[in-house]
Amino acid sequence: MSEIAPQEGHDDLDEVSPPSATLRLRGRSAEWHELQQAFEGGRMHHAWLMQGPNGIGKATTAFAFARMVLGGPSTLRGGSDTEPMFDPEHPAVRQIAQGSHPNLIHLSRPRVDRGDGFKTQITVDEIRRLNQFFRATAGGGWRIAIIDPADDLNRSAANALLKTLEEPPERSLFLIANHTPGRLLPTIRSRCRVLRFEPLASDVIAEALTDLQPSAGAEGIRTAVAMSGGSLRDALLMLTNGGLEVGAQADRLYAAPRPDWSAIQSTLDALLQKGREAAWALLLEALLGKVSAEARGRVERGDVAGAEIMARLWQTEAARWREATAFNLDRKQMMLTFFARLYAARAEFGGER
Repeated sequence: MSEIAPQEGHDDLDEVSPPSATLRLRGRSAEWHELQQAFEGGRMHHAWLMQGPNGIGKATTAFAFARMVLGGPSTLRGGSDTEPMFDPEHPAVRQIAQGSHPNLIHLSRPRVDRGDGFKTQITVDEIRRLNQFFRATAGGGWRIAIIDPADDLNRSAANALLKTLEEPPERSLFLIANHTPGRLLPTIRSRCRVLRFEPLASDVIAEALTDLQPSAGAEGIRTAVAMSGGSLRDALLMLTNGGLEVGAQADRLYAAPRPDWSAIQSTLDALLQKGREAAWALLLEALLGKVSAEARGRVERGDVAGAEIMARLWQTEAARWREATAFNLDRKQMMLTFFARLYAARAEFGGER
C-alpha cells in the first residue's frame, strides 16, 4: 500500500504498514468469523474487548472489520472467507488508512503538545474528542471507534470512556484492544463482549516475515519466529534494530545463575544510545515475558509457591515500568532494580529455575 500515506502512530515500525493500512488479515480466522457472524446475524454488541498479547493482530483485525462494516464486501480484493485481503483502491480502504474516514475514529496515544514524539498515555482529552465525534456524526450508518490499546488509558480517560460505554450512541461500535487484562477497569470489561486472541501460529509468522522481510534469509526468519512468542510485531523487531542480538542477550542475562553486573551494565549502556528505543522496549518485553513464562512453568511442575513468587514479581515490575514510562524515570536504574529483584525472588526458592 505504498501509494497511501497512512496515519502515523506512536508504535509504528519502520517500513511496515500499520494496522490501519495492512491489507491482509493473517491467522485470525476464528476471531474474524465470530465478528462476521455477530454482524450478519444482527447480534452486534456495541463494544468488543479484543484481549491478547501485544503484536498478534488485534488492531489489524479491528481495522479489517471496520472496512467491512463501513465499506461493505466491495472492499475485498481476494483472500478467503477467513483471511480476507482488501482492495487498496477502494475509497473506504484508502480513507481508513489515511485516518480520514468520517465514520471512524482511532484513539491511541496522541502527539505531544510541543516538539516531536507522543504522549505516554491516552488522556481524557481524547475521550472528549471521541464524544465530539459521535455528536458530529449523528444519524445514518455505523460509527466505529477503535481504541488501541485500552492499556494506555489514564484513570480519568478510563472513567470517561466507561460513561460512554454505559450509554452508547445509536449504531455505535467500539473495538477496544487490550494487551493486559489486569490493566483494565473491571467495569469497562463488564460493558464489553470479550474476544480473546491467542498468539499467532509459527507458520503464520514465518509466512508474514518472508513477505515483509525477505532479505532476512531463512535462518534469520527461523530464529525470529522461535523467539517471537507468537507475536508478529516482536518477530519483526527481532529482524530490525538488532533485535536478534537483543533477544539472545536477554536469554543470557536471564539464564545466568547469578547476576553478571558487568554484562548487564554494558548491555543497558548500549541500548540507551539514541535510536535504540525499539531495542530497549524489546529487551524489557523479553525479560517480562520470561518472568511470566517461568511462573507458568512452575505451575505446570506443581511448584505453586515458586509460581506465586514469580507471578508477584511480574505484576510488580510491569506496574513499576508503566509508572516509569508515564513519569519518564531513569530507565537504566529501573532495569538494574529489575535484575536485583529477579535474583532476590529466586533466592526465595533456592535459585532453581
